[in-house]
Amino acid sequence: MFTKANLTGLVAVAGLAAAASGDIVSSSFDSSDEGWVVSNGANEAQESTTGSPVFFSQNGNGGGFISAPINWGMPSFLVAPAAFHGDHSDKFGGSIDVDRRHIDPRFSVDPLQFDYAVDVTISGASMSLAVGLDPVSLVAWESFSVPLNAAGGWFHLDTNVAATDAEIAMVLGNLEDLRVRGNINDRINSIGVDNVMLVPSPGSAALLAIAGLTAARRRRD
Repeated sequence: MFTKANLTGLVAVAGLAAAASGDIVSSSFDSSDEGWVVSNGANEAQESTTGSPVFFSQNGNGGGFISAPINWGMPSFLVAPAAFHGDHSDKFGGSIDVDRRHIDPRFSVDPLQFDYAVDVTISGASMSLAVGLDPVSLVAWESFSVPLNAAGGWFHLDTNVAATDAEIAMVLGNLEDLRVRGNINDRINSIGVDNVMLVPSPGSAALLAIAGLTAARRRRD
């Protein structure tokens, strides 16, 4: 007989399973740069120079933040550490979220994000995919969220061909590299970056948990 106690227990287990399979991966830079690196390339193949980011312990969008060095002098991308690598199949249909702000005091008159085609890249499964972010003023912290599916506007970095849902899912299934642009325009003004997150699809873990709950209930009925 399937009792209320059985149901309560299964709901608890399902909730734990959902949380475990749908974890957000994030860097909030509250106490360090968390292993991020600065590069002059949009992916590893385009990279010729790397360095350490500047860590700021305060004035982020909550806590600290990082940026490319003010004197970097070339296009910059902030490269995520190994904590962001691996199988992120559950993030398909989710999003990449990031907060950005112009921080270079030498060029504070016009902190408008240049409309670059490439602002965020993800690489894996022998593909590098890119997407641009909305060109808005970054005089204050702005939050961006890019859907991790074809609706997000992803394209192949080498060919500019639009990426399909299947290709995005393949990259996320073996994510090897994630980068966020660190310069605001061609004068190489630096951008502060904070709260980078890989967010799972809202329904992926919950649907799996519900399916397991339903199956268990049917077996007991």
